Amino acid sequence: MVSVTTIGATVGGLGLLIWQALKVVPAAPAPAEVGQAAQVYLRARTHQLREDLALGAGPTIEDLAAMARIRRENLRVFGRLLREHRGELLTLADSSTLTPERAIAWLERVGQLSRTDPRLDADRRAFLASYGVVE
Repeated sequence: MVSVTTIGATVGGLGLLIWQALKVVPAAPAPAEVGQAAQVYLRARTHQLREDLALGAGPTIEDLAAMARIRRENLRVFGRLLREHRGELLTLADSSTLTPERAIAWLERVGQLSRTDPRLDADRRAFLASYGVVE
């Protein structure tokens, strides 16, 4: 079981994972910690995630947007993008096969999808810049 402290310490790591920047930020938590936190996060929100991906809106989408520091005005774009790919995302997050590695792959896929939209990619660049990473 992962402690609340560990999860709290790795929330920033989950955002880094979404934008696939875990390896480029010196102060980033260890990948194993982040993978475990990602697995716990997805398992704890399985039912809500299903509902939110069907709607393209809801608490889990808002949580993910907050982790990735997606601007509020881009939340609908983010939700719509995740909704369009819900089949793939739900398969990756299936609790019966979810491992820390699959949870990492899930968050990375969210980031890959998000980078296809220029507004969300601008949020990604701003997120990375806040960690001192300039592309």
